[in-house]
Amino acid sequence: MKRYFIETWGCQMNVHDSEKLAGLLAGLGYDRAERPEDSDLVLLNTCSVREKAAAKVFARLGALRRIKQRRPGMLLGVCGCVAQQEGEAVFRRAPYVDLVMGPRNLARLPEILEQAQRDGRSISLARDDDPIAFPASTAARRAGPRAYVTVMEGCNKTCTYCIVPFTRGREAYRRPEEIVAESSELAGRGYVEIELLGQNVNAWRSGEDDLASLLHMIDRIRGIRRLRFTTSHPGHLKTPIMDAMRDVPSVCNHLHLPVQSGSDRMLMAMNRGYTRAKYLGKIDYLRRAIPDIAFSTDVIVGFPGETEADFHETLALLREAEFDQVYAFAFSKRPGTQACDLAETLSEDEKQRRLQELFSVQESILGRRNAALVGRRFEVLVDGPTRLDSDVLKGRTTCNRIVHLDAPPGDVQPGDFLDVRITRAHAHSLSGAVLVRAGAA
Repeated sequence: MKRYFIETWGCQMNVHDSEKLAGLLAGLGYDRAERPEDSDLVLLNTCSVREKAAAKVFARLGALRRIKQRRPGMLLGVCGCVAQQEGEAVFRRAPYVDLVMGPRNLARLPEILEQAQRDGRSISLARDDDPIAFPASTAARRAGPRAYVTVMEGCNKTCTYCIVPFTRGREAYRRPEEIVAESSELAGRGYVEIELLGQNVNAWRSGEDDLASLLHMIDRIRGIRRLRFTTSHPGHLKTPIMDAMRDVPSVCNHLHLPVQSGSDRMLMAMNRGYTRAKYLGKIDYLRRAIPDIAFSTDVIVGFPGETEADFHETLALLREAEFDQVYAFAFSKRPGTQACDLAETLSEDEKQRRLQELFSVQESILGRRNAALVGRRFEVLVDGPTRLDSDVLKGRTTCNRIVHLDAPPGDVQPGDFLDVRITRAHAHSLSGAVLVRAGAA
């Protein structure tokens, strides 16, 4: 039996794409290897959002080349967003690569592999009219109680810094009956939490249906206890969606809502399509509707033209919104984006200084918010043991906080719901004592 190894970089969508690739390979008779040195096929499933993404991919390919030289017949492929971004340039810079495949061509993997084996090289780049249909039962799901479901691909926004519309294409939506059928099948297999995925997930629509109505549809599926969705664009977070978050029992009280900057001037330069006031208005609406809701966000520091005053407006927004998690990055140019042509106005050292100051502000906010949770009770869905200690279990609350469980009962299994009292607060997680199984007397 041939063996494969998939190395995944990026967000939840990339993780789920790798699950799809793994399922297709299992159908072709491949078995999963633990490391590339033992593999007949190595796929890099790449992301182009972060800094110097292509350079990091080519550096990794250089290391894999040495493995390939020792394993005659091994195939090496680049998939995902860097593959779409670089295209034929992958072969020019790394001629030992056998296949290049864009992120909307996953279902074509069998024929792409066949062509690479026959002709020595294969490339398949995504087009906007490519269907996003994928046989749902094929994906090789990760073990655990949670499962991803793709509801849409691509993005129609024109944020000046973002390469996603180029690498993932324009928006394409799955039909609601397909999404519901896949979610029902997952519930039947024991998955209790579903996360709906899309680059701009709250723009999903089908006829008269929108994301709000889709949440209601999935909530009716027996066995699904928790429902999440990511990533949301503030401009598409309409009142019906926010009301559904309040009214649909299975929807979790957590939302990832990227803000990128607290400065209206920077938001306009980024072409985000909303103002600081409108963004904070949505945060306020949801906090009044769902008092215990938690928010996470993305922030870009050092966008071209950002002044010290602009940066301090971002810090002020963090203090006002009090996010529970912030993913922040220093601006770096992405080829093909509008911002790539803008003159840099800050040194890398200054970007890093601002980034560290932002992290310091957020650490203070998070420390205070986590400390306030000590003594409270939460329902925790158990994931399994921690990576560092197999005797310690971890899980998540509905508001997406990680909880490590002190001395849990020996019969606790992944997928169990526990009633937990928080005993300690840490920098990015909590510890808790198990009281009873959730719902027990």
